[in-house]
Amino acid sequence: MARPSEDDSVISCSFCHKDQGQVRKMVAGPDVYICSECIGLCNELIADELQAS
Repeated sequence: MARPSEDDSVISCSFCHKDQGQVRKMVAGPDVYICSECIGLCNELIADELQAS
């Protein structure tokens, strides 16, 4: 579940499923969240791909 329901106030990353208490920052999108750790991993993957080309 990406967005909290009325009964559940826990926000978790849509990629790694860590909750907001386990990460430094959580970025919200429409019906999804991504944590700072997953953003960092995505940045590394993109940088590696750009260097290879």
